[in-house]
Amino acid sequence: KVYTEEDHLKRKSDDITELYETYKTAILNLSDNIEVEYRKDYIAFKKNSNIADITVQRKGLKLWINLKKGQLDDPKNLMRDVSEIGHWGNGDYEVVVKDDKHLEYIMSLVKHALENRQS
Repeated sequence: KVYTEEDHLKRKSDDITELYETYKTAILNLSDNIEVEYRKDYIAFKKNSNIADITVQRKGLKLWINLKKGQLDDPKNLMRDVSEIGHWGNGDYEVVVKDDKHLEYIMSLVKHALENRQS
């Protein structure tokens, strides 16, 4: 089956759809040529390889940053280390977002992943 954005946003509230659109736009604005791929369990943002993944949930978004444990400088300690547990997205860092309060900070972490994936 080919998955679409519509599949991920089906039966989600307007608030959650809007939150997803905000994060999607912010990620796409980080760099040219970022591609979006719709997988069964998550939405992948890629430039050569995955940078970040999002799962749209009923009450928020779950976002993974595709870096290995120890590669991300997260002074606010927002990200959860999921290196030892099973999870859907790629990468060892996960955050659940319910609003755009930390959008800029989270985008700085995603940008860090983007820059460190390309080198």
